Amino acid sequence: MAYCLIFINTNNGHPLLVRSTSILERNEHSPEMILNLLERPTDNQIPLALIGILTSSYTFSTKFGIQLRSCHTDDCTIHFYEYNEHLLMCLLEPTEYDIPNECTQYKLVLLRTLFNMIIGYEYIDQKSQTNPQKLENDLHLVKYYVDTILNDERTFSFGDLTQCSDTLCGFDRNIMYSCLKSISDHLHCEHICITLSNRIIASSTGWSRLTQAEQYILTLLITLNDYSNDILPTTRDMPVYLDSIDRSRNYRLVSVRLLGQIYVSILCSSTPKMSEFEDIVDRYCHSRIEHIQNLNSLLYPRAFHDDIIFDHNILALLYINRQTHFCASTLEPLKQNMPLSMSIKKHRYGLLRQFYMEIVRMEKEKLLPYDNSKNETKMNEMYMLNDDEQIEHKCYFLREQEYFELYVLFDINIPTIAMRGISKKTLLLLRKNL
Repeated sequence: MAYCLIFINTNNGHPLLVRSTSILERNEHSPEMILNLLERPTDNQIPLALIGILTSSYTFSTKFGIQLRSCHTDDCTIHFYEYNEHLLMCLLEPTEYDIPNECTQYKLVLLRTLFNMIIGYEYIDQKSQTNPQKLENDLHLVKYYVDTILNDERTFSFGDLTQCSDTLCGFDRNIMYSCLKSISDHLHCEHICITLSNRIIASSTGWSRLTQAEQYILTLLITLNDYSNDILPTTRDMPVYLDSIDRSRNYRLVSVRLLGQIYVSILCSSTPKMSEFEDIVDRYCHSRIEHIQNLNSLLYPRAFHDDIIFDHNILALLYINRQTHFCASTLEPLKQNMPLSMSIKKHRYGLLRQFYMEIVRMEKEKLLPYDNSKNETKMNEMYMLNDDEQIEHKCYFLREQEYFELYVLFDINIPTIAMRGISKKTLLLLRKNL
């Protein structure tokens, strides 16, 4: 996806942060200033005219009691999100993507959560009025993470779309829960989580009470520090702010690597010391190292245990449990000797996300019922076929009991009549395992 984020101080129209991803093809019908900005991979030489237009458009509408959420040009959609009275976030995206507003608005919620968690809301609020230059320099800390949120393909996750936590599926969680509880009880720590890459293996009740946006950003911080430094650290200790607990003070996000990309992480204050946390994690997890090795080798990047066997026609799938607020996905449903190429993964990932957004868009369409009743009718099944010979896939959506949703990307050669039966069997299988 190609996006551009602008974080503006509306008091003086000064841009505090600008990040853009990808490059849009030049189109003679597009506003030149927007194209110039979207084409830049970095944040220098911002068109001041565009900043002025965005700021004045939003403040003018606000003056008349109108909340401006988005506006459109022929080739660009501009989304507005008010951070506070004098700070505004603008997200620019190509109109051709036709992304549902709900999905884009949640991306802005994630960005706001990221700013608050790393910099702190009260600090941002204060410095934006007293020392905006200092705040602009401080916002360098979030650039790498902003780029990741804007660039979907960096993590292959669906949590930013589904507003559920990405997790793994098909293994015995009790073993990892026992390790987690032992560590939690020993440290009297309420917020603890075990992750593999950016997927949650097990988490405490306190961790699950955090907002979905906070959980998403925390897993991002745990995961992406590895990639940003090009190393795999054994331990990490970084300050974070949590709006859902107390945004006036910072907490410590302490992480210890068990094996590969498996981390145990806690949210704490001044205690425990890092060395103490390492010793406790080792004490309770050492006896489970064989199980942890299996998680690291068998479940990643497939994200499903080898015992779960999918139909050979399935190319990729996304399963959502709205009751537990977890989602599981895979771009490699079949166990293969040779892993899929990155280009194939990106292609499947893009198609599956697009299919999910298409279902969201259909459900948000407001259709007047014939009998004028207020009962809402939900769509529980839908399939899509592609006439384009270059797009070799079919899609099927299935929902059961309002909570369980399945989005499947099929091979083009599957008979259309067979998609429903395979989808139902797959959903039944996944419901038993997550």
